[in-house]
Order: sequence, then structure tokens, then C-alpha cells
Amino acid sequence: MKIKLGIRGSTDAINHILLKVNDDFILQTKDNLFFAGEESRDKTGKNLVELLNTLAKDHEISVSENVAEEIERELNLKNNEIKKYSKKALT
Repeated sequence: MKIKLGIRGSTDAINHILLKVNDDFILQTKDNLFFAGEESRDKTGKNLVELLNTLAKDHEISVSENVAEEIERELNLKNNEIKKYSKKALT
């Protein structure tokens, strides 16, 4: 199964993080990140990293480097936890 990460929002603000699975369906974060507080963003970031690490054991995960950077910035992730799934990191 192939899982792609994406974002929904504008260039000024990310509203939601998307996980697109096999082009069949899309999962979206519940909270609007633009309005979420730091605690909510930190929790979302931690949960997203745990989910991706679990899914990566059996599935291919991809994300563009630009999207990975935006997600990490928005969710206060510091250790390239999303970038490691980018095409550039995989080569």
C-alpha cells in the first residue's frame, strides 16, 4: 500500500495534514492546525510520527521535501521525523 502525505490550507497557514492511501481514500487531521494551540500541535505531531513509523514497517510512505518541511515546522518536529520519508531522503 502506498501512503502519500499532503497538506490542506494556504501558503500562509496549514489547516490540515492529509494521508492519501492508494488513491482510494484520504485521512485528514481532525483539528484545524491554524487555530490549534501549541499543546494540540505537539500532540498531533507526536501521534503522526508514531503512526507513520508504524505504517512504514509494511507500507511505502512518500512526501515531498517541501511538504515535509512545512509539516515539521507547523507541528514543532525537530529531528527530520517527516523528512526521512521524502523522496530526496530515500535516494
